[in-house]
Order: sequence, then structure tokens, then C-alpha cells
Amino acid sequence: MTELVLVIGDKNLSSWSMRPWLLLTQAGLAFRERVVLFESEGWRDEIAALSPSRRVPAFHAGDLLIWDSLAICEWIAETFPDAKLWPDARDARAIARSVSAEMHAGFASLRSAMSMDVVARHPAAVMSAETEADVRRVQAIWTDCRERFGAGGPFLFGRFSVADAMYAPVVWRFRTYGVSVEEPAARAYFEMMLTLPAMKAWERDAEAEVAARRIAKSAKSASGAPAPRSAQHCFAVIFSSRRRRDGGAEADVAYDKTAAAMVDLARKQPGFLGIESARSPDGFGITVSYWESLEAVRAWKDEPAHAAVQARGREKFYESYEVRVCTVDRAYGFR
Repeated sequence: MTELVLVIGDKNLSSWSMRPWLLLTQAGLAFRERVVLFESEGWRDEIAALSPSRRVPAFHAGDLLIWDSLAICEWIAETFPDAKLWPDARDARAIARSVSAEMHAGFASLRSAMSMDVVARHPAAVMSAETEADVRRVQAIWTDCRERFGAGGPFLFGRFSVADAMYAPVVWRFRTYGVSVEEPAARAYFEMMLTLPAMKAWERDAEAEVAARRIAKSAKSASGAPAPRSAQHCFAVIFSSRRRRDGGAEADVAYDKTAAAMVDLARKQPGFLGIESARSPDGFGITVSYWESLEAVRAWKDEPAHAAVQARGREKFYESYEVRVCTVDRAYGFR
């Protein structure tokens, strides 16, 4: 039997990769996934050898190579008719193809403003008029399909179809950005998709992927050049803090944006090696950044934008914090 190989990107980020993966998984078809993590070492050369468009997904079925999500889904549906991945009824099938093509070609504002990030949470996102229109349109499609064609099961057209695979990444987007899904039929569909075993499996892999990346890579400097010190001898800045909890959702959004900006700024500093962080629901968190030298640590502390954020943090974000600068003399681990 011909081996099916699906080349995908990061599960946390790659919405296009998710669509054929979910279709294959829901159909119960045997396939091998090959993950090429975005921006990993050598990823550009690797993906160039696997996909003529240098994008994911790419689907290999023996000598056949397909490099478009919807085309992959169509091939799967045609090759495995017993999986019934399009509705049986002609009219329902036409609508399913229409809404799938609309997702494939449209919703530019939604894609831009709410990129897929399975693990992240950015509640109460401020939407432009164009993004709001896209959000309303998605929910209208969900409601219409469920009410007209959904009698045979919980999916858009009753049983699972290509249309569900095409809209599945939007479920993550709505959760990540706190989009309210109010209409009962759309809400029921949204909540059902969040608990679908295949969706949960993708989510677990995304969480593991993000956790692995949070473990600082101290073998190379921020520029990508070999670090002058070994991974076993560098300097760690341990920032332990307790967040204020009186600011509400608006303060949480401001904090998340500020923290992300500081991580981006740190990565650009000479001597930066890596960063990892975690925060518990009660507001206590630890961030550890790694540096080549004490001089790099001091320069980061005195960097003007960083210093300004430190002052702002004392005023708006933190109840308390402690900073400790340590030498890392030994390191080991397990993956």
C-alpha cells in the first residue's frame, strides 16, 4: 500500500497544516507526519526539499506530491470514498464545497489580526470593522450549515467533512482571542469542536511543542553564532514576581503585550542566550534569562527601554518581585 506522508509545520501555529492532518485523523487513515518546525536550524533547506512552494503542508502519496491544503483534502476524499468526507446529498455537497473554498480564499482580516496560536490566550482583543465582519461571517456559516444540513450529527453537515477541517483552526483562533460565540447553533458547534479527541490530540502536541521551545537553547548566541562560553557556564537572571490582580482583562492584555515586547528586545541584545518562563493562576511567575557574561547582564538591566518597563511594572503590573543573578556551572536534561 502506498505510504501517505504529511509534511507539516508547528502545530501551535500552522493552521494550513492542521486542516489535512485533522481530515486524515478523523477519517481513521494511516499516515506518517513529518514536522518541520518554523525557523528551526536548517528548516528552509528542509522544506525546500519537501515542498515545491516551500510552504506547508505538503502531502506525499508515493510519487505524487500535493502542496495545497484544499487540494490535499480533495484528493483524500476522492481516494477514500468510504470515508464519506463530503456530504452525500448534491445540494449539501455544493454548499460544503462553497464554504470550504470561501475559507480557503477569504477571511484575510481574520487571518491577519488573529493568527492561530493554540496555546496563547489574548482575551478581549480589539477588532477592526473588517475583522468583526469576518467573525460574523464565520459564525453565520456555522449556524446556517448546522440548521440546514446538520441533522445527522454534531458537525457542520452532520458527519465530519472537509468543511469541518477547513474551519477547525478558526475554533482555536476564537478561543485564543476571546471571541464571543453567542448564537446557540454556532456556540454548540464551537464547544463540540474544542472537545473533539483529534482536536485535543493536536492541542497536546502544540503544548508540548511550545514547552520544548521555552527551554532555553544556550548552545548558541542570539545572533546564531557559537557562544564563547559553553552551555555549562553562563549567567542566569532569575526574575520572580507576583502580578497584581486588580486590573482586569485590560491590564492582562497590556501586560502580555509588554512582556512579549521585552522578550523580543532581549533577543536582540549582545550576549543573550535564551529565556524561559512560567506563571501560575494565582499570579506568581518566574522568568529566567541566560547571558554570556555579567557585562551582558548589566547592559540588559541598563537598556533604556527595559529600564522604562521596569519602572512601569512597579507602578502597574506587580505586587512584588525579586531579581537574582546566578552563575550556571552545570547543565543537563532529558527530552
